[in-house]
Amino acid sequence: MVWLIRILPITLSMLSLCWAQANNLPIIKFAWLTDTHVGSPTGAADLRIVVHDIRGNDSISFVIVSGDISELDVGENLSLAKTILDSLNRPYYIIPGNHDTKWTSSGGGQFEQLWGADRFNVESGEFRFIGHHQGPLMRMGAGYIDPNDISWIDSILQAMPDPRQKVFMVMHYPLDPAIDNWYALRDVIRPFNIQAILHGHGHANRVTSYEGIPGVMSRSTLSRGQQPTGYTIVNIEPDLAHFFERIPLADSLRLWHTLNLGDFYSSDSSSLPYPDYSENDSSKVEVVWQVATGSLISSAPTIYKGKVFVSTVAGKVLSLDLRDGTQEWSWQGKGAIHATPAIKGSRLVIGSVDSSITCLSINDGKLLWQTHTSDPVLGSPLIHGRKVFMGSGDGIFRALNLRTGEVKWSYSQIGGYIETKPILVDNKIMFGAWDGSFYALDAKRGNLKWKWTQGKPGLLLSPAACWPVATRETVFIVAPDRSMTAIKIATGETLWRKMGHRVRESIGISEDGKTVFARTMQDTILAVDSHSEQFQLKWIEHIGFGYDIAPNSLIEKEGKLFFSTDDGRVYCLDSATGKVLWHFRISSGLINTLYPVDADTVLCTGTDGKVTLLKFRES
Repeated sequence: MVWLIRILPITLSMLSLCWAQANNLPIIKFAWLTDTHVGSPTGAADLRIVVHDIRGNDSISFVIVSGDISELDVGENLSLAKTILDSLNRPYYIIPGNHDTKWTSSGGGQFEQLWGADRFNVESGEFRFIGHHQGPLMRMGAGYIDPNDISWIDSILQAMPDPRQKVFMVMHYPLDPAIDNWYALRDVIRPFNIQAILHGHGHANRVTSYEGIPGVMSRSTLSRGQQPTGYTIVNIEPDLAHFFERIPLADSLRLWHTLNLGDFYSSDSSSLPYPDYSENDSSKVEVVWQVATGSLISSAPTIYKGKVFVSTVAGKVLSLDLRDGTQEWSWQGKGAIHATPAIKGSRLVIGSVDSSITCLSINDGKLLWQTHTSDPVLGSPLIHGRKVFMGSGDGIFRALNLRTGEVKWSYSQIGGYIETKPILVDNKIMFGAWDGSFYALDAKRGNLKWKWTQGKPGLLLSPAACWPVATRETVFIVAPDRSMTAIKIATGETLWRKMGHRVRESIGISEDGKTVFARTMQDTILAVDSHSEQFQLKWIEHIGFGYDIAPNSLIEKEGKLFFSTDDGRVYCLDSATGKVLWHFRISSGLINTLYPVDADTVLCTGTDGKVTLLKFRES
């Protein structure tokens, strides 16, 4: 009897397919690949097996690839994946996943260079497939859908000749709070005939539902442990979609889900969840002004002489008046900018994904000089004296002349790309890279003074995203290995290393240099004595901000400690005790490292592209 129960679903499915074929009903068959992770130990080999299997199946008309194409977008990982996928003898449609947009030496730009776009809109028979990515761009945390992509999807749906056309949405993430602004897309697609959200990310075959919209998650192509290399084949009839797991090396095909197709749409969203902003009612915080830039922002703001300077993923640098947010000038570059501007005198320096380092006049945005590099420039610059220090996606750290842009020296013996902002102490310029190491170079000549390695295998554990902080003797870092480390600046020796508090990539230091602050991955802020030769807590407070792994600095100003979260919140604590003084929610998306103007005023930039000035008023 057991064997009958096991074969009954696939038998019924085959009968259904035969019936459809006998009645000349259209049948669509496509292969669905996800989470190929080329660059991982077996990623490329597993993908080759899958592609070879698809090439031998003439009934498959096209292929969908739903993200995490690479383990990291470094070196030749994406290019190798494209070479393998291009050997398919039929069309394929592809989007990036978080591994392609977060860990990326190209700032996410290589994907579009290779495939021409990071989204697709295709029709097959009576069905439409719309695919798009959800980030996050360069910053760890929840996904976030570019508002421009939401507008693009809305325009496609609104322009369909038949508004009842059956549509499949193809994503990498599930359509839930794993994406900060999930509700914005949900509200756009609900009035239409959405058959299912097809997505990966979870590396498993799973049937889901997203606030009434059917969801299907597919397994990764990877072979891991007892799981052999495999992928999904989807057979679509007019009223049914059958999902099969295909294991090429075992020559097996297993039906694991049948989805009913039909008219599924609803414009009623009155009972659906939305982000909650009610906490703001009692916060005593007001929005002084807010400016929408029209682009995603992944960098912190800078203030200089009463002006606000902001860079955007659309490649713009903006100058705003600090008093009211009025735009004074803007400069448009040729590539996305993920770096925070640095300013000295009348000069602003920034790096870009278009492989350039640019110097602008802060007075009018006029281009003063531009130096080109071999790869995207992702690191934020530090200006000291007449030099600009910054790292790039080619694993090279440079010192440039602030006045001319001439490269004074460069250090190229770095095994990974650089995205952090360096720190300079005792003539040593220090920074982490995505090669598991933390470097100290001679600031005058660029030679290596010492190199510290975190000791655990895995580049994803590198101390590369945090902005390091330091006293005159010690530099402090936190990393995805969940350790906080104090390193002697003079020698590169480890002074102390502390695990157990689940820190990640968010760290800061008090204005007097006596206290180092860190945010943990869950709810907690801690303060550590910066002058002790061992890890010594000053205080630890449960704040209640939830799970958060976004890399943002904690900034002290006049006895107040400011930090932000990946769900749009700004917190102000008493830096001596950790007591929460106020918190305010700006948006649903990640807020970048803050810029406190004074003890009661803070400037914010968010993934949603808004620049906001907040003011706390006691009465």
